[in-house]
Amino acid sequence: MKTKLSWQQWLTIIVFGLIGQLAWAVENMEFNLFLFNQIGGSASDIAAMVAWSAVVSTIATLVGGIISDRMGHRRYFLCIGYVVWGIMTALFALISREHTAALFPGMSTAKVLAMTVTIVIVMDCIMSFCGSLANDASFNAWVTETSDETNRGTIEGVLNVFPLLAMLIVAGTGSILSSLLGWPAFFVVIGASVSVAGLLGLLFVPDTRPVQSKEKMNFLESIVYGFRPSVIRENAKFYLCLLGICIFNISVQVFMPYLLIYLEKTLGFGDALSGLVMAVIIIFASICSLAVGRLVDRYGKRTLAFISVSLYCIGLFAAGFLTSAIPFIIAGIIMMTGYVSILILFSSAIRDETPVDHVGMFQGIRLLAYVLVPMIIGPMIGSGLINGFSHQTYVNSYGETVLLPVGVLFIASAIAGLLLYLFAFCFPKQKKKAAGAAHKAQ
Repeated sequence: MKTKLSWQQWLTIIVFGLIGQLAWAVENMEFNLFLFNQIGGSASDIAAMVAWSAVVSTIATLVGGIISDRMGHRRYFLCIGYVVWGIMTALFALISREHTAALFPGMSTAKVLAMTVTIVIVMDCIMSFCGSLANDASFNAWVTETSDETNRGTIEGVLNVFPLLAMLIVAGTGSILSSLLGWPAFFVVIGASVSVAGLLGLLFVPDTRPVQSKEKMNFLESIVYGFRPSVIRENAKFYLCLLGICIFNISVQVFMPYLLIYLEKTLGFGDALSGLVMAVIIIFASICSLAVGRLVDRYGKRTLAFISVSLYCIGLFAAGFLTSAIPFIIAGIIMMTGYVSILILFSSAIRDETPVDHVGMFQGIRLLAYVLVPMIIGPMIGSGLINGFSHQTYVNSYGETVLLPVGVLFIASAIAGLLLYLFAFCFPKQKKKAAGAAHKAQ
């Protein structure tokens, strides 16, 4: 029997899922564009920012998950965390080369650039720390404890619409606000939205009742618990799914940090056409995400996994060779359909296999595969490919010449994606008959 969620639970999933992804979309895409266009950073600077924020996010999630496991009351970690996260995002409005020059009078232009790039990276790490405490450690643990095997496919289908909608909203409002009012207004609007969501959440977010750990561990033992060989053996399916999602996210991070720059500058689409291309792709992929989530709950995962990987890789291969808008949109729809399907399959499987007595703690282990390793390796591969294969350059607003992303990024991502065929066998052939009654009785 399928477990039904209350309206408060669905409202929490929708509001905090969407608003959180808006903030992450700013961090993952617009900060890169801001650093590249407005500050004058390079592809290597983007790779460094992505890598450092991934390290900080993983540490924050591991520590925050352990603390919330011990204290309970995830709703307070979730809501208050969003308030602080929004404030940190809004503070990006204060960053500019002009402000850096005013703070350090007499500094050379080159040093002002270097210092401003460093400030952006440090602020990105602070923002990521707060976001990971609120979203990765608290919200994801809350969702895992609220759901069960009878409804996780549907929930993941809904949750995976939000990153797509967030990309669409951020890309659209980012270009409009940054053009009309400047980047500061854009950061303030997004930050205020996140903080307001956190304050409102105190009125409707229901708390979960985390299963208390049977082991009495000190804090250091809790941090290393998920790395013990015995724990890995006992939860082999969980770690195998994490390895699969890690390879998938490495593939994504090869091209994703440079996607908007590629569309706007390399292909020459500009702000308006790039936004339209992204909008069409995202709308189709969002519809697909909702449908796939229901199919996973009804029919299981293995067959859908083979289809999803095929769509993802085919779309990427095609995108690497296409230079006009309509063919790129078609390839993008194919790729993003596979992309959201893979995310739903692995994310729901990981929630199914998460040890119930250490849900918060294992969010940090999960983030190693979701964020830390992919966001260090993927952008480094992408930056290396740009430096090795790019012959196109762009003169930014400060008169500096930088290399532009190239289509080979998509080819490399597709090659990495082919490895996911091996992990399709992680999933059972048939849908397991999950007992929702046990969850209901809690």
